[in-house]
Amino acid sequence: MKPGFLVLLMVFFPIQMFPLEASPKLNTNHIRLASGEKLSHLHQPMEGNSNVGGTYEADMKLTPLQQKEIIDGIHTLDSTGRSKRKVVKNRSFLWPKGIIVYKFNDAVNGLPNHIRNTVESAMDNWEKTTCLRFQKSSEDVKWEVGHSNYVLISKGSGCSSYVGMVNDGPQEITISESCNNVVSIAHEIGHSFGFYHEQSRPDRDYFVNIRHENIKPGFQGDFKKYDRQIIDTSEMYDIGSVMHYGPTWFSKDNNSQTIEPIDKGLLGIMGQRDELSFIDIKTANALYTCNAVCTTNMDCKNEGYIGPNCTCVCPPALSGRKCEHIKRGTQGCGYILNETSGTFTSPNFPGNYAENTDCYWLIQSQQKSAIITVTFDTYEMEDDALGCGYDWLEIRKYGIGLAGPRFCANGPSSKIVYNGPALMLHFHSDDRHSFKGFRAAYTIASK
Repeated sequence: MKPGFLVLLMVFFPIQMFPLEASPKLNTNHIRLASGEKLSHLHQPMEGNSNVGGTYEADMKLTPLQQKEIIDGIHTLDSTGRSKRKVVKNRSFLWPKGIIVYKFNDAVNGLPNHIRNTVESAMDNWEKTTCLRFQKSSEDVKWEVGHSNYVLISKGSGCSSYVGMVNDGPQEITISESCNNVVSIAHEIGHSFGFYHEQSRPDRDYFVNIRHENIKPGFQGDFKKYDRQIIDTSEMYDIGSVMHYGPTWFSKDNNSQTIEPIDKGLLGIMGQRDELSFIDIKTANALYTCNAVCTTNMDCKNEGYIGPNCTCVCPPALSGRKCEHIKRGTQGCGYILNETSGTFTSPNFPGNYAENTDCYWLIQSQQKSAIITVTFDTYEMEDDALGCGYDWLEIRKYGIGLAGPRFCANGPSSKIVYNGPALMLHFHSDDRHSFKGFRAAYTIASK
């Protein structure tokens, strides 16, 4: 982390927001239990369900060089004299032309067809959002890419992968029934083209706490923080990344939290395996210089960036040629709010909000420097102390493209003061138990 970075965080995000104690009428767990509905739970990534032999951090296979750097802490340089970074910067560890060559293991008791379909869906997730391409191994492909390396996708006791392109020949990704999930497999594929785990970053202690007393004996080393000479990134820490551990990873009792976000409102997003995060996609595009051929000087707004198609890639809920428009919600709700003051509410307020609803608001200043204040005079949503897993309002106070804290029950205990030109809010309700929702006032002032 650069000097003064922590001070910068404090300037941009000065207000700690804590939920008020919820009214009993907002707690529906007894109703959910009585009717056989599932209760919310912390994310438990499937690839951590079984520890594959010979792996590090549950699912990473390391070369002797990587082991020397990461586990033994011995710093080495690549062939250009540069140190390794957040994602593999040594060009020999990247797949030439961004083509990951693969082959399904057809040995006896090989990979079942339904798992192959999941693998192909995971590959499609990366192909749709980056310049990465996955091609089955063949003589023509060997000639095209200029090497004989490929990923051998096999049935295993759990999920595992090497980090980057490492072998002269096959390198294995293993998949099992216990982790047959599209985004869990996308996580393994992320390792294969050069991603480490997010919580290994050298700046992680500013964002999460490791609860060493809750870690299963013998697994303390799997929570190692990498040296700055090994791992680094220009992107903000992303608790919503698919490369992040879940809260109970390697827990001594499978329940106690081993890793906790410093901002408790982020607990419900940590370890998610629902979709690639905006930063996951942006980092992959940067790693493989996916926009290198672009000549456009387009000015993408609201934290968008030039992507592999030489057009703006927008953060979630934003669209338009320059990311200047906001997605309309499922109930026609959500707006860009750019007056100096105003109000907004959950849909149907003061009546109960509808089920299965998503709404987005972007409070946006006309100036590059501003102070945005949001105050709630009413807030009633379904209560869930375990990460707001049912209905919630997300306030993206770390950036439009990063996951923000989620509030449910009685919401924030004080007004929200944000130093920046644009603040995104996302309201979500699930398929049952709706309440009044919220009414909020906002102001935008010049700094």
